Amino acid sequence: MGKRLAVLLLCMSVCLSSASCGADGVKPSPPGDGSLDSQEEIIDEEMVVMPEDVSIDTQITVSPINASQMNGGVFEGWGTSLCWWANRIGYSDKLSDMAADLFYSEDGLRLNIMRYNIGGGDDPTHNHITRTDSDVPGWLVYDEDSGEYQYDYDADSAQLNVLKRCREAAGEPSIVEVFSNSPPYFMTVSGCSSGGFDPNSNNLRDDCYEEFAEYLAHVTNYIQNELGIEVTSVSPMNEPNTNFWGAYSYKQEGCHFDAGESQSRIIELTYDCLRKYELDNVIVAASDETSTELQIEEYKQYSDRAKECLGRINTHTYNPTRIAELGQLAKDEGFNLWMSEVDGNGMSGENAGEMSAGLWLAEKIIYDINSLSPSAWVLWQAIDKHICEEGYKGRQDSGMVDTTQGFWGTAVADHDSVDIILTQKYYALGQFTRYICPGSRIIHCGGSSLSSYNPETKELTVVAVNSKDSVQTINCVFEGFKSFSRVITPIRTSGSIDSGEHWAELEAVYAYDSGFVASLKENSVTTFIVKNVELSEIELEEVDISLGTVSGSLPWNNGSDTADKAIDNDPMTFFDGVKDGWLEIDLGGKKEFSVIGFAPRSGFEQRMVGGCFYGSNNGKDWELIYEVTAAPSSGYNYKMLDKTLEYRYIRYSVPSGRADGATEDYLCNIAEIKLYKAAVR
Repeated sequence: MGKRLAVLLLCMSVCLSSASCGADGVKPSPPGDGSLDSQEEIIDEEMVVMPEDVSIDTQITVSPINASQMNGGVFEGWGTSLCWWANRIGYSDKLSDMAADLFYSEDGLRLNIMRYNIGGGDDPTHNHITRTDSDVPGWLVYDEDSGEYQYDYDADSAQLNVLKRCREAAGEPSIVEVFSNSPPYFMTVSGCSSGGFDPNSNNLRDDCYEEFAEYLAHVTNYIQNELGIEVTSVSPMNEPNTNFWGAYSYKQEGCHFDAGESQSRIIELTYDCLRKYELDNVIVAASDETSTELQIEEYKQYSDRAKECLGRINTHTYNPTRIAELGQLAKDEGFNLWMSEVDGNGMSGENAGEMSAGLWLAEKIIYDINSLSPSAWVLWQAIDKHICEEGYKGRQDSGMVDTTQGFWGTAVADHDSVDIILTQKYYALGQFTRYICPGSRIIHCGGSSLSSYNPETKELTVVAVNSKDSVQTINCVFEGFKSFSRVITPIRTSGSIDSGEHWAELEAVYAYDSGFVASLKENSVTTFIVKNVELSEIELEEVDISLGTVSGSLPWNNGSDTADKAIDNDPMTFFDGVKDGWLEIDLGGKKEFSVIGFAPRSGFEQRMVGGCFYGSNNGKDWELIYEVTAAPSSGYNYKMLDKTLEYRYIRYSVPSGRADGATEDYLCNIAEIKLYKAAVR
């Protein structure tokens, strides 16, 4: 008997309040003629565009069998770090309220995750942190009278002011994580919270590990029990196993922790101190490493007890090497996983102007979630630049960004005008955060698209990005759907701040019996809302092909990444076939199946586009089973077939030459092939 993989979207155990986007516990439907509450719909069939009647540029397939399994399948939401921008604007109640509304309220981005930075504070005799927003105060200050360091609960009043207002604007469900960039300066080897004299060496003094863990737990206890803001998690390290953090930096705090004993020790001690304060609801997250590859290697070097104390893996994706492997590691080890920080000054699109930064961010979100499958995605900081003629504390602010280029953040704080200047990057982010709600189930669909299903509201959300300077036509195919509204609401961001679209609701799109066809405007991000969706329960029974005989073309450079790697049950190994590559599996006899499962080579998902699966019963006459038309997600992808098939031979091959606009020939890279029988209810 083969393995069974159950996908039970309709039977998900999800708290109703956790599935909402709004502060009142219910996600409002997008307004407009495209939203129907009634199950009965009167459709003018002439308004329905059929895929065979138009030229399709991209096919998107949405199927519950490709739903994320991370965190029991429950997506926890979207967020941003509060440092450093909250430290800079928190003096102003008006700016703080504006930010809370723009980023966390129902009318804004609808974020629900806040990452509060417990600052280490720097030596008051130092004057090297000249970036105006990043000089975050510590909670411990030296008292001349007693000659001791004492807690000053007002020291970080600016960031706390923003935290309180964001928490109120977000409502429920909201999540507060506290994290540290550096211990207080007097606990460090260098005496400087920006890092060590040797940035490759530990900067927390050996005799201060317990003291630092106590500091984190004490502040967490104050936030939760004195301020009444529930804390979900504490992350005691930030990008620790790097050499970024050197003494006397002009901007950020930072602290190197070696992998292994040093990181394990602070995880264990933080956990113990949280228990001492009876903060049993607060978990420890780690390591918030800059690279997913480093995060993998650090996890492997945690002590057994550190793994027992760990409640969640946090990673950044500035360097996403081996990103799919990290997602698989978290699932294999039974951990929840967040993408807890990333941003950048990247650009995408063709002649995209002000949309270039937003398109880059949209593609980054899709890549991260399709590759890593995290239960939350968190931006580094929503505001990265500040305008102020007088500067701040004698230091000069950064000023306005060029919105036609790449830039960090999504908005700029204008302290002179007491205003927050929005960009198209802000609105591009909202195409995801406003409509993919906490409590939803992410459904991976590959390519430049992402989808989710909200089991409370029965709504499906599909976000599609077009980074070309011409209109693209998509065919979005639904598989495993019992029913859905045939009137679909598109919402779009495109163009410029002055004359473009900002979450603009468009005319309704009318679905055919198993999906819909729609046009994507050039250089745009479009969200489609499908109401009244009922998904099937699908149970997959794996067909055993482990004893099959595999043959294939030569691997690249005659190496060891041979065709047999495609059935070794390990998605991290792969067949590295070159151009005109192929592989065949002789199953030894006919096998029935109705679903093909496959995993691309991690990091090279695009190489599967154009690849085809074939079946044969004599090894000579081949029938096409399925063609990969868009870059699949990392990890396993599943394709439901129109009917049950029966073949002895399975072949996977790529075309000759290269696709239009491609930079390399078709290459036969594939990590795994699986076959299943599906029971659909």
